[in-house]
Amino acid sequence: MAKSAARRELIAQVHEGLRSFTAYAVLFSQAVADKLGLNATDSRCVDLLSRTGPVTAGKLAELTGLTTGAVTGIIDRLERAGFVRRVRDPGDRRRVIIELVPDRENEAWAHLSSVRDSVDRLLDRYDAKELTAIASFLSDSASRTAEEIGLLRRE
Repeated sequence: MAKSAARRELIAQVHEGLRSFTAYAVLFSQAVADKLGLNATDSRCVDLLSRTGPVTAGKLAELTGLTTGAVTGIIDRLERAGFVRRVRDPGDRRRVIIELVPDRENEAWAHLSSVRDSVDRLLDRYDAKELTAIASFLSDSASRTAEEIGLLRRE
């Protein structure tokens, strides 16, 4: 199906918007990491753990696409900084689970409150149908980006 010029222009605007959003998201993530005394990757791992809950180091490696050795270094740094702790898996005492320390997690979230408030004000402009489309687009984009990361790492 041929795309109209107007549709091609809208798609180009979406692509440009995504590039801009992604650039600022990375820069914002780095600014938060700086406030927390972390590097950007370690900060993103704090965010992942906040969303997934406690996981094994192997699962964290799987989620990030990093090697288990790299993840061990991240966990070591986050543990020294007081963001995570290693706890024995009650179901299998040979396994170690990585969990966030609640006070440090709250500290990380405190740096995000203004941006959450700003996004909430922005989202107030949209009705339920538009919010559904936005949520779907973001979810699908995240899944496709994860797939692309996997492809890049296999090259």
